[in-house]
Amino acid sequence: MKTYRKFPKVILGLALPVALLAACAEQPSIQSGENAETIMGELAKVDNARVDLAYVDPTADYTRYRKVYIAPLDLENVEVIQPDSNSSMANRFNREWELTDADKEKLQSTFRESMSKALTDGGAFEIAQEGGDDVIKLESMLTRIAPSGPKDDQMSRTTARSTVITQGSGSMSIAIMIADGDSGEPLAIIKDTRSRVNSNMWGINNSVSNMAEVRSNFNAWAKQIHDGLLALQARGKNE
Repeated sequence: MKTYRKFPKVILGLALPVALLAACAEQPSIQSGENAETIMGELAKVDNARVDLAYVDPTADYTRYRKVYIAPLDLENVEVIQPDSNSSMANRFNREWELTDADKEKLQSTFRESMSKALTDGGAFEIAQEGGDDVIKLESMLTRIAPSGPKDDQMSRTTARSTVITQGSGSMSIAIMIADGDSGEPLAIIKDTRSRVNSNMWGINNSVSNMAEVRSNFNAWAKQIHDGLLALQARGKNE
């Protein structure tokens, strides 16, 4: 099994304004030339990306990658933003929202399921169990969650007041590094936040609805990575 460098802290330091090159109103493009904004040496900023921030290595040969190794979702340093302490709802529930070991296991398994399904769609990639010269390593870190309501458990909600209505389940932020599966050299860096807290749709906030939104977020990021990698491979073939 290949060993890799620790998730680079430079990702966490990037300011928010992950498909890398997926279609949008303006086609995404990798900055080039002497004025290109770069990080970590070779990674150039992607303009018009459909994520908050994206950098890729424009010199890498993406056509040689046929497999993806999905590292477990890193949840060691996730910041949990508590629901608004000034709201009437927050005043009803005094226990802080926190991730348990069971929560982390569920998030990790759901994330891997979403990524595996999207990346193998249409035979695009195989899922690898270790690194190699035809393998991309996907390393992801959940950096921030901001629930819109109290946690749905017996400690936080009593039976008499268990029904909570919110605008969505909250927001999630992620940082993703795509690296060469042999050398561990970064090929792309992505940061993004997905949120429905400003949605006009109100609904019941519980463990089922929360997990449905989590899965939706993971599915969206997974599809963006799938589409972005295919776009980078197509770009390489056309050069």
